[in-house]
Amino acid sequence: MSSWRTLHLFDSEEFHENVIPELQGEKGNLAEICLDFLKVHVTGGIFHLSKSEINTQIESLERNIINISKSLNKEFKKEIEYQDNVKYSEATEGYYDFCRFFEYILFRNCADFFPHIPLYRSGMGGNFIIDRNSLSSSILDEIDDWNYFFRCDMTGIANWLTNEDVELLYLDKENLHFENNVHAEAFLRLLEIANKNKLGFIVGIDMREDSLKGLPQNRLVGQKVWEKMDTTGMIFRM
Repeated sequence: MSSWRTLHLFDSEEFHENVIPELQGEKGNLAEICLDFLKVHVTGGIFHLSKSEINTQIESLERNIINISKSLNKEFKKEIEYQDNVKYSEATEGYYDFCRFFEYILFRNCADFFPHIPLYRSGMGGNFIIDRNSLSSSILDEIDDWNYFFRCDMTGIANWLTNEDVELLYLDKENLHFENNVHAEAFLRLLEIANKNKLGFIVGIDMREDSLKGLPQNRLVGQKVWEKMDTTGMIFRM
């Protein structure tokens, strides 16, 4: 059975300017976000726990998030020599909760769950007839490439493109050829929206949909834009 991969809009500027400093404990109130996360992440919730037990969980989660976040490079992607090192991940205290929290805070602060495009097995690049030496091909390869560090148990955040990447892809979109492909058409419409609003893309795999779809939607692009747009090929909810 194949993994459920999805492509979403992503505010990469907000991620770098505010979310990364939050994850590193240098800005904002990480403890408050940890509490919100625990309410939806812990099976059965946390309301049956004492205040002391809840604070202990928050402190442990916050400490591990900060430690792991500070170990990442300036692009917040694990250095290449560690990406496939499963033993490193297993030995890192709080690694599982960090991956789940990373997924949560991205969609809480700088990504929208809806609308999204399903990528299926072929990824995004497989929808296009494309010159492998083109700029478009190399950028789409980034969408289809997986950063394994953020995917605990093979689920979570796979990769992302910045708004600068999206702008370059948009400028080279004449190389994105296709024939009778609904998802290719949907991607080009989403690319137009992303470029116009200076946004990037983020790819997730088998994410915790129940908690993510309950977060506020249409923050990056207003609902009125989607009401006027053909969203065929996208999974969408007003």
